[in-house]
Amino acid sequence: MVSIETIREQFDELGIEPSDEVINKCIEICNNNDITDPIEFVEQWMAYSVSKLSGAEPTVAYLSEMEAREYTSKLRKATKLSTAGNVGASPRMDTKVSKITTYRNVDSAEQDVLEMYGCITPKTKKSTSRLQQHNVNTPDGVRGGGSPFTTVTYSPISASSKKNDPNAPSKAGQVVYTYGSAKLLKQFHWLPAVATTDEGNDSTSTADQDDVSLGDQKKRNVAGGGSRGKGISFAMNASKFANEGCKYMFDTSYDRVMILGDRIYECGNAICKRLTVETRRQSKKQQQEQIEATDNQTDSTSLEASNIVKQEPMEDDEAGNGMEEEKFCNWFDGVKVHHVDYPSSEPIRVLGRIVAESSLSTNIATGVSGRNQASKLAIVDFDEHTLRYTRLDLSKVQVPLWWSLFPGQTVLLEGINPRGLMFSVSQIHCERTLMLPRTPTSLDKTLTMVIASGPFTDRDDLLYEKLSNLLVYCCNNPPDVLILTGPFADANCKLYAEVAETFDEYFEKIIGTIMNTIGGQTEVFVVANHDDLVSSFVYPTPPYKVASFYKNLHFLPDPCLFSIEGLEIGVTTVDVIKQLIESECTAAHVTMGSAAPMGGDKIKRAYSHLFNQASFYPLNPPPEDVPLDVDMLNEFGRLTRVPNVMICPSALNRYVREINGCVCINPGFVDGGLSADGSYARLVLQPPEIDNSTAIQQKDNPAPGTYIACQIVKT
Repeated sequence: MVSIETIREQFDELGIEPSDEVINKCIEICNNNDITDPIEFVEQWMAYSVSKLSGAEPTVAYLSEMEAREYTSKLRKATKLSTAGNVGASPRMDTKVSKITTYRNVDSAEQDVLEMYGCITPKTKKSTSRLQQHNVNTPDGVRGGGSPFTTVTYSPISASSKKNDPNAPSKAGQVVYTYGSAKLLKQFHWLPAVATTDEGNDSTSTADQDDVSLGDQKKRNVAGGGSRGKGISFAMNASKFANEGCKYMFDTSYDRVMILGDRIYECGNAICKRLTVETRRQSKKQQQEQIEATDNQTDSTSLEASNIVKQEPMEDDEAGNGMEEEKFCNWFDGVKVHHVDYPSSEPIRVLGRIVAESSLSTNIATGVSGRNQASKLAIVDFDEHTLRYTRLDLSKVQVPLWWSLFPGQTVLLEGINPRGLMFSVSQIHCERTLMLPRTPTSLDKTLTMVIASGPFTDRDDLLYEKLSNLLVYCCNNPPDVLILTGPFADANCKLYAEVAETFDEYFEKIIGTIMNTIGGQTEVFVVANHDDLVSSFVYPTPPYKVASFYKNLHFLPDPCLFSIEGLEIGVTTVDVIKQLIESECTAAHVTMGSAAPMGGDKIKRAYSHLFNQASFYPLNPPPEDVPLDVDMLNEFGRLTRVPNVMICPSALNRYVREINGCVCINPGFVDGGLSADGSYARLVLQPPEIDNSTAIQQKDNPAPGTYIACQIVKT
């Protein structure tokens, strides 16, 4: 039964407060058109408002217009059709369909297709829609004309396939991973009494388990970060990262070969330099041991022995430069790099890039247990003009005991190549001397940070419920920094093909809702993704752009490296960690009577590849769904030093790891997919305690876990 109370109640659930004149007009329309269901009438108005009035609120004039178009005109069409059917004539439609009928993206807004042809069918009474249920607990800052992210679509969209039991306890807010100082977590009331885990898939670790009495704790809330109202220092060298003026996919095959050759030279240069330093260090250590063993000898004898040791490599270098210029290249003292196809029965060193010779799933070599059953590997020479390459025999690798190679990796190999056709590897060198993170000495206040990654909604609806819940959390507990990584509208989702507005307008609506909810007290950083509908389909990806201006909104490219209060943060939205793990070839050298050594952490190996190859994306060739531009990657995808924090959203299990002094975070996806729960990460940063007497030495700097605390929380 339609009454003033029922009509007003339905409008209130959608966040609309109509006037008394509007309510009386609604009652009049319902009486004139025999409408007995208030839910049906209000949903009809919302569909008409979005499709014809751009979401305007109801007025007496708009309601009269809707009655004339939606009820009176359809009744006339039905009458004409019925009359023509009685006389047996074929009716001819007098009116023309000038616009496509659009639908609200909710279950309750479904319209009968037969009604478009003049056939009016009775509708059953429907219960409260998912959209209405969603808006009951949504703050006024997030609500607006229904769901905050609801768009106009050409056809109705069914409900999400994720059927949640309303009686089941909600997992939102459950902590699944913890890292950092327990003292810092307790100060912000983030450390639960009992650590929880995500059904055994995620581990809980705490770097510092110091006992802190409640009396000594600082009674601070998450919303009480030390920087509130004082502004945050943000710095990024925009010229080193992709921007709107970049031209992509203009490089030729020749340019790509030359760029890859330069990358081999640069990375190989660093590997050889590290090897040289280690060799000299070992040589110096051996000399000291020899001097200690020959204490009874005269000073002159010791000096002669020392001179002989120092002169031998110099004589070898001179002989090599004079007699074998075409056989090897002298990069550093004592390091001779041959071409990969140089035949030699004596151990030599070759430098090049790893390539996959075929896609056959075979063992790498006899006697080696391939973890990935990877394809046969070969190495391309460092000289890009010769295009030399040779196959690799990895069955005799002795150092290291556990090794890992992937296509695109620059390596220095030691071994023999008797015929010039197969290089038998004995040692693998792929590490450089890393530039460890700088301690953020300029950080003088406690900061809170929230990190969330897309997709932000289910793949079978466009309600963005998980993103709305995240905004509610940020509204109630405002962080100093909010980092959001795309995609916001995933191009792989088929539902976006039904959106009846431009993608730029749709993205503008999403960003506007986020910023209006967050307010001006939080700095928002939005990182692009190449799979977004409004982004350029290339990696590296230029930043997004919108017509509106928000002083606390910063659009960043993918990948990017920026600084907040001296804390360097690296971000890439491509799932490079998972792709490296799936593409790498790992194996262990097994000796008689010994068990295979553990290969360590695969996550740690993947991040080590990024740092040692000095690139956000060292894999080459990439998978088909990654539109890699080699020229842009060479210019904008370098990772010259290890950052303090590295954010790499991935489909792998959520984690927080400390690798080479860097806190590596996979916050998961806000919408976790069809089977997994969504999650996001929250961080607390406090000024590090540095001893000025030892601050000069990098090794004496405080560990990240002493001033960085992180938790991964379910949405």
